[in-house]
Amino acid sequence: MTRNRILIGLCALVLLVGFTAVASAGQGVDHHAEQIIFSGTGFGTFNDTPSPFGFWIWCEDEDANNPYAEECNGAIYFYALGITKGVTGDVEEISEGVYQMTVFSRKGGSVSCQLTNELNDEGELNQGPSNTVDVTCLTPGGGGQSTNAVVNVTGPEE
Repeated sequence: MTRNRILIGLCALVLLVGFTAVASAGQGVDHHAEQIIFSGTGFGTFNDTPSPFGFWIWCEDEDANNPYAEECNGAIYFYALGITKGVTGDVEEISEGVYQMTVFSRKGGSVSCQLTNELNDEGELNQGPSNTVDVTCLTPGGGGQSTNAVVNVTGPEE
């Protein structure tokens, strides 16, 4: 009986040490990346038609260690044109704190746009729905601006 307890104890100790070693080895690896979200409404002229527009787009930067690295997904609409499309694309930090999303419609090919945030006078993003995002589109042709956008950047900074 004592011999069985010793063997069970040794097996438990070996398993514990093995699990601890595996857990410790994975802790040093950084699997996190910045996530960038643009969400807002604005006004512009697209296909020579004045129109309100809106967007909600989520992106993950190139440092992500998963299939969504440097990809964007979301939606954009142009009210007066009757266009609402799901979009995909990529994101790039073009200068410190300034992100540019290049997106296009997944189906139908009727949207191809770039969205770029601006920083405030202190060179930072505002909290809440008070950031400026400039929108320039090849399709529908034109551009506009949102001054009530939420620009949220989460995750580790480099």
